[in-house]
Amino acid sequence: MLQEMESRLHDLCQPLTTLQCRLELGQLCGDEVSLMEAVEGALVETAKLFQGIGMMRERLVREIGRAVGRAEADGD
Repeated sequence: MLQEMESRLHDLCQPLTTLQCRLELGQLCGDEVSLMEAVEGALVETAKLFQGIGMMRERLVREIGRAVGRAEADGD
């Protein structure tokens, strides 16, 4: 599970880096069109981040449930 989490965290770096670059480019250009493109692109990348985080959260909840079930079965 830890290797999977590490891999998923690594995968989140790509949209996060893209998000930062889009926003910085929009800020540098400063015109309305560049800012709108930056915001629209940032929203797309943010959705990717939330999707990845959601998958990690679901996996973590499953693993916690399994651990609790094992502890209850062991009488702890």
